[in-house]
Amino acid sequence: MSVLSQPDVSRQYAKNYVSTHVDFSELAEKDPKHAVIARHNSSGLHPVLVFLDAQGKEVARVRGGLKSPEDALLLDRFVSGKHYRKMDFSAFKAAQQS
Repeated sequence: MSVLSQPDVSRQYAKNYVSTHVDFSELAEKDPKHAVIARHNSSGLHPVLVFLDAQGKEVARVRGGLKSPEDALLLDRFVSGKHYRKMDFSAFKAAQQS
């Protein structure tokens, strides 16, 4: 079971975010979504989580997916608490562990 499908994580994310999943291998170049998605995932086919604010501005990005439900819930606290205004996620995570 993936981290994002864990019950506690999926409940929290459903409460705080509108989510979408895009498989680049299935997205046609002509699809209007292609330009929007490509703009936020220029790295290609690696798992990437991108969080946008209400104006469409990127506020957080995690490449390579999440390793544990605890990391997913910490990422939720980082984004929903708007800690991205002061630091990046790795600094936030380090501060929470000390």
